[in-house]
Amino acid sequence: MGRWRIAIGVAVAVWIVLMVRLMIADVWDETNGLLFFADPTHTFGDLVTFTLTKSLGFWRPIPTLIAATVMHILPFDVSWRVLRGVNMVLLLGAVFFLIRTVDAWTGSNPARSFVLTIALLFSGSAVITAGWYANIFDATSLFLIALALFLMTRRQFVLAGIAIGAGFFCKETTALALAFLVPLVATRRVRLRDAAVVAIPAVALGLAYFVLRGRIIAFGSTGDVHGFDVQQYVPSALGFLESFWRETLKAGKPTVLGFCAMLFSLAALRKPVVIAAAVVFLAACTIIYWGMFAQYQDGLLVSHHDFAGRLYLVPVSLMITLLALERRTLALAILLVLIVSGGITTYRDHARFQRAYRRIYRIAKPVTIYFPEKPLHDPARGIEIGDLPNATFTLDARTGRLLPRR
Repeated sequence: MGRWRIAIGVAVAVWIVLMVRLMIADVWDETNGLLFFADPTHTFGDLVTFTLTKSLGFWRPIPTLIAATVMHILPFDVSWRVLRGVNMVLLLGAVFFLIRTVDAWTGSNPARSFVLTIALLFSGSAVITAGWYANIFDATSLFLIALALFLMTRRQFVLAGIAIGAGFFCKETTALALAFLVPLVATRRVRLRDAAVVAIPAVALGLAYFVLRGRIIAFGSTGDVHGFDVQQYVPSALGFLESFWRETLKAGKPTVLGFCAMLFSLAALRKPVVIAAAVVFLAACTIIYWGMFAQYQDGLLVSHHDFAGRLYLVPVSLMITLLALERRTLALAILLVLIVSGGITTYRDHARFQRAYRRIYRIAKPVTIYFPEKPLHDPARGIEIGDLPNATFTLDARTGRLLPRR
């Protein structure tokens, strides 16, 4: 037993070192956030008002306020590293509460806890969440869901519901915690009556969130980060289910192995009622993530798909927890092959992505770069990136190389 606990400590330490080494350069939304929230012409009061009343294509006030505060207080080149550290702490806290939840409901098992630690931390979703502070929304959501599950083991059902409700103000995908009550009832970890007690404050706070959000940005509108295109549902659902255990969209196309892994994880639950409950949960996931998994990265390095791993963080963590609650440690160990391979790929590509931008930041200034996919107006560094026909350089999305503009 002592050896397993040491192994868990070593795994966590290795993960922390790897994530710190991944702090190479601020990229994309990290940079845009820094430029806006660190602008000295904005007072802290201005930032608070903006966070609470304005749209960024979404409205998630709790993590946005945390990020804005850090960026306003700390120097430009320090704050993004600190915020990545905040994500790391949130992830470690979520893992702690999820393991404590499983132990409370099934009894302590250090070997299983080790497998859980590896599955939850060394995945593509955890790597990109720790490696890009703009994923603070996913990190805070998972943390509050994990806290809620732990509170349920202590029979603090109202507090659990409040934690889930607060999660809506971090990211809308917190709604998956309500869907996860179905497997919890099916496995008899929570009685239906107790699940209702959890759901009441959670739904009440969730509705309050969406009412407030609707005053700022109409849900599903063209100004919303999340649209609902009917034609995108089926390809997105298939992409989500196929890539679920890799936790990346970095493949060129769907694979048979991905679908087999999903079927294997469902079959590993054994009991028909639990399998049915898991299917209900996964169906809810495909609706929540409607349209977000229809396309694969297909060899592009500098792409928004580099950050897609964050979308798996909550659903995969909850499925891992369900398998652990059903004592399917061997199944989880087998799935680690895909989980860790996805984490390795994500780590490698995100490091290359950041190095590409670090090269840009170090080039002689001012500089203009043709790359329409993600414009950047960075007067602090003297960089202009976007649809600039007369730019000096072109950023090659496939390789990350900076090429002279012809």
